[in-house]
Amino acid sequence: MFYQKSYVELSKLPVLGKLIRQVRFRLATINPYDELTLRRETMRITLKVLAISFLVIALMAIFSKNLVMVLFSIMGVIVLNTLLINVFVKRVEDRLLVQLVNYLEEVRHDYQELKLVDEAIYQGAQRSPHDMKLQAERIHEILTAKDPKKDLEAFYTVVPNRYLKMFAGVSFLVMEYGDRLVSKGSMFLNALSKLVREIRDDVLRRRRLSYKLSNLSLFALLPILLTFPIETWATTYFPIMNQFYSGNIGYILRIIIYSACIIFYLLVRKISEIEESRYMTTTSRRNWEKHVYEWPGVSWIIDRVVPSKRTRKHYEVTLLLKESNSPLTIEWFYIQRIVVSLTCFIGVIVLSFFLHWNTSHQIYTNLTTEASHLMGYMTDEEKLRGKELTDFDNALIRDLKGADTLTREAVLERVILMPDAPSESAALNNTVTRIIEKIEVLNNQYFRWWELLIAIGGACIGFFIPLWLTQFQRKMRIMEIQNEVDQFHVVISILSQFERMNVQSILEWMERYSIIFKPTLRKCIANFDSGPERALEELKDDAPFISFVRIVNRLQLALEKIPLIEAFDDLEMEQEFHREQKIDRMNRLISKKVVWGRICGWAPAYLLIFLYLLFPMIYVSIGQMDQTMQQIMNI
Repeated sequence: MFYQKSYVELSKLPVLGKLIRQVRFRLATINPYDELTLRRETMRITLKVLAISFLVIALMAIFSKNLVMVLFSIMGVIVLNTLLINVFVKRVEDRLLVQLVNYLEEVRHDYQELKLVDEAIYQGAQRSPHDMKLQAERIHEILTAKDPKKDLEAFYTVVPNRYLKMFAGVSFLVMEYGDRLVSKGSMFLNALSKLVREIRDDVLRRRRLSYKLSNLSLFALLPILLTFPIETWATTYFPIMNQFYSGNIGYILRIIIYSACIIFYLLVRKISEIEESRYMTTTSRRNWEKHVYEWPGVSWIIDRVVPSKRTRKHYEVTLLLKESNSPLTIEWFYIQRIVVSLTCFIGVIVLSFFLHWNTSHQIYTNLTTEASHLMGYMTDEEKLRGKELTDFDNALIRDLKGADTLTREAVLERVILMPDAPSESAALNNTVTRIIEKIEVLNNQYFRWWELLIAIGGACIGFFIPLWLTQFQRKMRIMEIQNEVDQFHVVISILSQFERMNVQSILEWMERYSIIFKPTLRKCIANFDSGPERALEELKDDAPFISFVRIVNRLQLALEKIPLIEAFDDLEMEQEFHREQKIDRMNRLISKKVVWGRICGWAPAYLLIFLYLLFPMIYVSIGQMDQTMQQIMNI
C-alpha cells in the first residue's frame, strides 16, 4: 500500500512525476499487464534513486561547504539518476532472463508429460515467479484466443526481450501445424533446448560485461567533482597555486577537463547503450530535433545544408545512421550538428569575454607584493601589507585608466600626490613601474580577431562531434554484428524444421529478432512481393557483411531450387563447431569492449591528475625558479 500511495501522491509533483514516468516507461515492457506490480516496481526503484541522490547532495554540502560544489553535485545527481535507473532496470531485465530459463525447463518437463503446448505453458506458469508468470499467462491467452495470430502480432510490439518473442512464435507454430520427430527428437523440445542455450550465453555475456564495465560511466564524470578537493589541497599547502587556479590558464584547464569528462561519458554510454538496446523495443527519447525542424524557416535552411539525396555523401550519412541504430533522420542529425556547432561557437565567445573579465578582476583583487615569497607563503603582516598596496594601486588605476595619454612622468606625479606614497626613489620607481604594467594589462582586455578565429575553429570541431560519436557507436555495433548473425543461425535452424516454412517467413522472423539488421530486413520484406530475387539482392547490397550475405545466398537457393531445410542442413551438422566459434568470438568481443570501456572511463582521471595537479605544480615551480634566478642576478 505504501508504494501505491506514494505513486499516486508523488506523480502529482512536477519533477518527481517526470522521474516516475521515466522509470515506469522503462519497466512497462517488463510488466505491461499488471498495474499494481508496475507501480510497485516503479516506486521501489524511484525511492532508491531519490535516497541515493539526496545522500550524495547532503554529503557534498557538509564536507565541501561550497555553493559551487553543491551546484555541481546537483548536476551530477541528474546524470546519476539516469545511471541508477539503468542499473535497477537492468537488474529486472536480467532477473526476467534467468526466470525465463527456469520456466522453459518447466515447460519442457510438462510437455514431455502432457504432449500439449498450451497446457505445458500454463502449468509452467503456475510454478514461476511473478514477473515470468505474467508473461507466460499472456502467451497462454494468446495461444487459446479466437484470433491468436492477431494477438501474437500485438504481443511482439510490447514483449520485453526477443527470446520471449521467439518462444511465443514457436509455440504458436507448433500449436498451428503440430509437432514432429526430427533427428534429435521432438521438434518443439529441440527448439526449447536451443533457446535455453542462447539465453544462458546471453546472460553470461551480460554478467561478464556488467562486472568488467560497471561504474565506468560514473568514473568518467567523477573528475568534475574531484577538481574542487584537489584545488583545495593544493592551495592549502602551496598558496601560490591559488593564483594559477584563479587565473586564465586554470580556468581553461578546468574547462578542458569538464569537456573531456562529458565526451568520454558519452562514449561510455555509447558502449553500454548497445547492450541495453538489445532488450529495448522502444525508446523514451524525445526528438527535440523534430520540433526544431518544424520551426518556420528552419526546414528551408536545413534542406540546403543536408547533402542532396542522390549524392554519395547523403548515402554515407544515411547508412551511418542506420548502422549505428540512431533514431534520427538525416535532417534531424544535421540540426543536432548545427546546434552543437553554435553552442561551441557561443561558448568560446563567452569564455573569451570571461577570461578578459577575470584578468581584470585578478589585477584588482590579487595581493600586491614588493618581493617574491617561496611558494606563495606569506605572514599575516605581509598579507596586510599586500592588501594596503593593492588598495593603493587600485585608487591610482581608477584615476589614470581613463586618461588619453599615459606617460611615466604623469604616473610619477600622481603617485607623489598620494598620502602613502613611498619616499625612497627606488621604491617610488618600482611603484610607478608596477602601476604602469597593471594599466597596460587592463587596457589590453578586449576581444581580439584571433579569438574570433578560435571560436570559428571551436564551431567547426563542434559540428563534427555528433558525427564522431555516431561513428564510434557504429564501431561498437560492428563488434556485435557477428553475434547477431550467429543468433540468426539458431533462429533459422529452429524454423527450418517446420515443413510449411518459406523464405518470406524466415525474413519476417529475422526482422523481429534482429537489432542491427532490422532496417535492411524491414526494407527487404516491404519489397519482397514486388520481386523476391531482387529484394534479396538489394538486401545483400544494403548489408554487405560476409556471414550475413551467406545466409541471404542460401535463402535465394531456397526460393525455387532446393527446400529450405536442405539449404541450411549444415547448421545442424556443424552445430558444435559453430558454438565453439561463437564462444571464441564472444570472448574476443568482451575483451575489446572492456578495453574501449576502460580507456574511455579512466581517461578523464588521468587528464585530471596530469592537467590539474602535476602540470600546475611544474608550471608554478618553473615560475618560482625564474624569480629566484632573477633575484640572485640582481644581488
